[in-house]
Amino acid sequence: MALAGDHVQVLVDGYELTGDVNRLGIADAYDMHDVTAFADAVHAFIPGVRRIAVDHFGYLNTAAAKSHPVLKGISIYGVVSVFLGQNASPAVGDPVYSMQTRQTAYTTLPEIEKYVPFTAQFAAVGFADGWGIALAAPTSFTNTTTGAAQDNGASSSKGAAAFLHVLQASASDTYTIIIEGSSTGAFAGEQTTVMTFTLNGTVLDSERVSNGGTIPRYVRWKATRSGAVGNTVKIAISFVRF
Repeated sequence: MALAGDHVQVLVDGYELTGDVNRLGIADAYDMHDVTAFADAVHAFIPGVRRIAVDHFGYLNTAAAKSHPVLKGISIYGVVSVFLGQNASPAVGDPVYSMQTRQTAYTTLPEIEKYVPFTAQFAAVGFADGWGIALAAPTSFTNTTTGAAQDNGASSSKGAAAFLHVLQASASDTYTIIIEGSSTGAFAGEQTTVMTFTLNGTVLDSERVSNGGTIPRYVRWKATRSGAVGNTVKIAISFVRF
């Protein structure tokens, strides 16, 4: 299976790293699927297998490079996810690389009145993360919202991890976000709660949650909001089976 990636989105601890990503390196690859996301790079991977590091390169305009919180930071310790897709934005089932990481500051080299190249290396810090699938492209909701179900073909007894990125939220609201599982896909009362995120949606941030037990064949995310009518939250969730 080859993925000709038209879309690459990098989420770093609640911040969406905007810009044109023109190079993505996945270290310690295996040969099961080829990711031909860019003309000058081909990477192979096995979904759910932990990797050592992700190298990430791209371009931002000068104004974004001077103001972006991630680029201004000295170091980052937390969740990083790289969404790959063949559409304008990631869709349910698209491959995602997610991990709990440690990273030094981004480095930038301005090109006057043109672009600001940025580069960083995200190194895993002891969790069994790696390749998974997107349960939700970043989306906005105002009340109870349920994401589309993902059919994984069979249940898994080895557990899983999910990664939540809150990209936009109202400080006056609170949010409850869970992962639901269903053996039948009906989600008509037979579903169970697989994971619960404790991260409050009032701040931009990311969280990793895990479940070491059996994961049903079908999974989806569900979120509720309490607060002023009309306030929105923008989230992204990825799911890694072990």
